[in-house]
Amino acid sequence: MRRLFLIIRLLLFLVLPYSIANADSASNIRVDYSCPGKVTVTYDLTTSQPVDITLKYSPNKSKWLDADAVTGDITAQTSGTGKTIVWDCFADNVRTGGFYFKIELPSQPEPECVWINGVCWATRNVDEPGTFVKNPEDTGMFYQWNRKTAWAATGAVTGWDSTTPTGTTWEKANDPSPEGYRVPTLGEIQKLLDATKVASAWVTQNGVPGRKFTDIATGNSIFLPAVRYRLSYDGSLASGSVVGFYWSSTQNGSASAYDLYFHSNGNIGWTGNVRENGFSMRPVAEN
Repeated sequence: MRRLFLIIRLLLFLVLPYSIANADSASNIRVDYSCPGKVTVTYDLTTSQPVDITLKYSPNKSKWLDADAVTGDITAQTSGTGKTIVWDCFADNVRTGGFYFKIELPSQPEPECVWINGVCWATRNVDEPGTFVKNPEDTGMFYQWNRKTAWAATGAVTGWDSTTPTGTTWEKANDPSPEGYRVPTLGEIQKLLDATKVASAWVTQNGVPGRKFTDIATGNSIFLPAVRYRLSYDGSLASGSVVGFYWSSTQNGSASAYDLYFHSNGNIGWTGNVRENGFSMRPVAEN
């Protein structure tokens, strides 16, 4: 870890670790001191969106304290060089001692969608209508085509509707996707299956088997867990092989619809299935 050592008046010994709190970066960090009690931290910042910066200090790196009496580049800062924070340590009643300093950026939330071959795919499955699961490996709920009723991915269910859902596309009123998202079309699934632009592989992520799709040009990727499905006639869970079925919004005649399919044996593609099946849901961002 790179450190910058500086001896100053009043025996104040400043040590600046070259580290930050998350994936965004602060670099080329410098520390200067001027009497009475002014510490100036200058740095270059790379961040994907405006962030509020916190300057922290610690005598031993086991407990970090906020430098409260600060001015400068601390609010809604974006990428740039020569950013500056001035800390009036006397105003914070800090007059002598040896300290470590660090610049801390707030943790950035995981993006809810990533661009793969021109389509922004959600990073997680749909859970209850209007919500995503917490983790990319979580199963979420099952849905019948063009219906908003959520069905559990484990155990037995009651009240299963074995009648054929109607409609020529997945209607907005029946879409369980969170706000700003929708069920993908067959064309968008075909883009995910385009082997010239998207690499895919059967993987196990955090103990869960599934398929990983990676944009060859950008490296963006999503993981779709393989979680079986519910059978059309009674809603029971399909047994046997580990597979994944994900609905599209595109019909295949009046009684079936298209879906994304992948299997642990390496089979992958789109298929047409009866609409009464309960499949997983991975939406895309609305245009």
